[in-house]
Amino acid sequence: MKDKTVAITGATSGLGRATALQLAQKGASVIIIARSNTKANEIIKEIEKEGGKGQSIISDLSSMENTKEAAESIPYTVKRLDVLINNAGAHFPKYRETPEGFESTLALNYLSPFLLTHHLIEKMEQTASDYGEARIINITSIMHKSPINWDDLNYKNTTYHSNTAYYQSKHLLTSFTYYLSRKLKETDITVNCIHPGLVKTALIHSDYAFPMNLIVPIVDFFIGESPDQAAETPVWLALSNKVKGINGEYIHHRKIKKSWAPTKDEKAQSKLYNVTLTMLDKWL
Repeated sequence: MKDKTVAITGATSGLGRATALQLAQKGASVIIIARSNTKANEIIKEIEKEGGKGQSIISDLSSMENTKEAAESIPYTVKRLDVLINNAGAHFPKYRETPEGFESTLALNYLSPFLLTHHLIEKMEQTASDYGEARIINITSIMHKSPINWDDLNYKNTTYHSNTAYYQSKHLLTSFTYYLSRKLKETDITVNCIHPGLVKTALIHSDYAFPMNLIVPIVDFFIGESPDQAAETPVWLALSNKVKGINGEYIHHRKIKKSWAPTKDEKAQSKLYNVTLTMLDKWL
């Protein structure tokens, strides 16, 4: 990983933090995209303490304007961008709407990764051309098995259920992964997604609706992984020569798995891509 540059969102805690530290320990220069300047500086200090290189870009990724600004600043910050890890995500127990009018789960877990990736593809294409490859990694979840509410992605006119909104956001991110992997297949940029497993992070302690508020903590107690353990897969997918050429896959514990069948529907993927372009037109 020496001389390679990795940008990662949501890296000030949990899985993202562990991933950022492990990548830096292996020689990568890490760009932390985070909302909190204080927390970003803390992780940068940890990276530098280990002899690594890190820098931060402060951005509220639930805002499309902030996401666009963060993405547009990166090409001026680094000479190359070898890996982008879209890790930031959240579960909102009650309906929340961003100032730009998007339901918060949709905005942070799907629209922001889509927009960030969109604005960084040119830089990654340049990197792939100069150095042979580049990699995009989306952190999704096994909890992606919910139909897409095509008529109301934003929950404007639909009763909001936090679990359903979260599941849908991960369905969207998984489907986007497959679509983009085909779209970029001639560019030497690979696009894959990861189900990291049940990770002992703040997300586990979210205010889930019944019965998940009972099930998740119990399951986590028995089979939950530490962030350091879970980070091994994104770090492997980001740097290993053994995964070079793997593209358009859903991965868990370093193994290619099958995602829910509807996420593989290419017509739905194309529809989603076009719908998202329309939703984000102002920031493209």
